[in-house]
Amino acid sequence: MKKRLGAFAKQHGLNSALVFRSFYFSRLATRVFRHDPDGWLLKGGQALLLRYPTQARLSRDIDLQRSTAESAQEALSALLDAAALDLEDFFTFSPTSMVEHSNEIGGAKQTFTVTLGTRVLDTIKVDLVAGRYPTGTPEKVSLASSSLMPWPDDWPFVQLYPLADHVADKICAMYERHRGAASSRFRDLADLLLISQQESLSGTAVQIALSSEVHRRTRLGTDLTLPDRFIIPDPSWVRGYPTAAAEVVGLRGCLSLTDAQVAAEAFITPMLNGASAGRWNPHTSAWSNAG
Repeated sequence: MKKRLGAFAKQHGLNSALVFRSFYFSRLATRVFRHDPDGWLLKGGQALLLRYPTQARLSRDIDLQRSTAESAQEALSALLDAAALDLEDFFTFSPTSMVEHSNEIGGAKQTFTVTLGTRVLDTIKVDLVAGRYPTGTPEKVSLASSSLMPWPDDWPFVQLYPLADHVADKICAMYERHRGAASSRFRDLADLLLISQQESLSGTAVQIALSSEVHRRTRLGTDLTLPDRFIIPDPSWVRGYPTAAAEVVGLRGCLSLTDAQVAAEAFITPMLNGASAGRWNPHTSAWSNAG
């Protein structure tokens, strides 16, 4: 395992620790979706890695949504049951600390110690959410598509958070403010631009998802006002964005904020001002008039 994953990291110029951690995430996700195939949604960076293997950034945690839970405690109980499954792969995920999100109802972060046999390998974190309902239909993808190892070979299908909702989530995260401070989620813009280079999106689906997500966040008291066109959230993005963009190895261009702003004007502005009624074409980098 060490030799194969290390060689992959070196070949693609990736952080080897994050490559190993991504593999551990996949073994935990295997337990989660074996335990309850229809009860979870995979979100965040790990979902993007399944959509775009070797192109999306390597994530430092895994985001899971419990579809049938109304509280963080209910979702946590299901997660711990799943993590305890013995899949005869010699991995053990032992829960340690748990912290409920202070800025979100139904959210928590659970930490696990990862052990292979008797050797402690790493500590990983799971961002857990409950009580959310996406507007789109989840997509099923095999975890095998991200596997770098010939064994284990028991990869299940997982449910991905719908893409339109994923896009809406990232747009809102870029523009929400906390205690008056602007967002520093530079990676969300890089992720959105990667999506724009890979996917054909329904403008109507994104508009529905965006409206729903804005309503959900503001109802919970989040300071969020979307602009009617793409704007840089804060001057700190001039320095912060390029570092985040460099981690998205499949991103074509858009490595400086100046270049990213041009691409974001084409992709994000029509979603903000309601002009994205048709479909996004990743080949022409434009919204069409036909849905």
